[in-house]
Amino acid sequence: MSETAVLALENVSHAYDRVGVIDEVSFTVAPGELVGLLGPSGSGKTTLLRLVAGLEGLQEGRILINGQPVADGVVHVPPEKRGVGLVFQEGALFPHLTVAENVAFGLAGLKGAERRGRALEVLEQVGMAAYAGSYPHVLSGGQQQRVALARALAPAPRLLLLDEPFTGLDAKLRGEIRDETLHILKDSGTTTLIVTHDPEEAMYMVDRIVLLSDGSIAQSGVPEELYCHPISTFVAEFFSSINRISGVVKGNSIETPFGLVAAGEMPDGTEVDVLIRPEAVRVTPLGTGGEGGDGDAVEARVITARRLRRASYIHLCIGTFEGEHLHFHSRVPARYLPRDDETVNVRLDHSQIFIFPADEAR
Repeated sequence: MSETAVLALENVSHAYDRVGVIDEVSFTVAPGELVGLLGPSGSGKTTLLRLVAGLEGLQEGRILINGQPVADGVVHVPPEKRGVGLVFQEGALFPHLTVAENVAFGLAGLKGAERRGRALEVLEQVGMAAYAGSYPHVLSGGQQQRVALARALAPAPRLLLLDEPFTGLDAKLRGEIRDETLHILKDSGTTTLIVTHDPEEAMYMVDRIVLLSDGSIAQSGVPEELYCHPISTFVAEFFSSINRISGVVKGNSIETPFGLVAAGEMPDGTEVDVLIRPEAVRVTPLGTGGEGGDGDAVEARVITARRLRRASYIHLCIGTFEGEHLHFHSRVPARYLPRDDETVNVRLDHSQIFIFPADEAR
């Protein structure tokens, strides 16, 4: 018998002033699982989180926690009785309480000594025990987020809800706090639903992604599945910049500057967009044969090449194709950085090429 999901949403829909923002969304979160609600601004991520938390009244559908309905259009269990912990973007600590008092605030069911003991226990867990007697205004942004996480974890919630918790931090600190949070959640086995608009953050943090578009689920699955096997143009483009070639299927193939690309089961005559991730554009020095791709190498001219942290980003012009100069972007390991205006070899990795009907993106 399968384990009961900690969280289950069944055909949840919601509107503000008769404008739909959530449309029949259904998914589950298993015990100990980290699930990310990912999507652009306005896709419905935070509304869904607020519905799960009980901060919004459910209009349609059903929400269950540990198999028990907490909202179904008739039942509405208040937030404080749902057994969920909340961490928001700004942390929202009480400025007049010490760090330990902030963490102990939600432990009303425990006596004084037990409350402080539990508060210190979770502060130790997040590396903030030394600041137990400090006030929030002396803490850095990252430290405040650690305390907010400790406060949410202190009551041992059945479900932890995180709403863009790292957005207000600078890039370096965001990476550190994100990594620490992931280790804490995994070590504690806390079931977690996290809202983010950052694809890289979602792919790093979560076991499974629920990608939203205009209030509906565009695709859900493990991060690798969404990145490597997108089911739509929207999904493919959401995770990285994309090189696009328009074409028409002929003989189960599409003609490109790199040769023929297989069209799968699309019928002849279908107008398509061929989407190519930058890392699928393999660039090597002229004369090396263009190793690392499929098919014959073509020559291209480097317009610009810049090293950005772990990768080199290369802007290429690949001659003419059907009367037009084609510009492509490539992302390669940072150890290789060609010169501007250099001629290079280019081949494609066909495993990172996706083909969808052209009218899908309109």
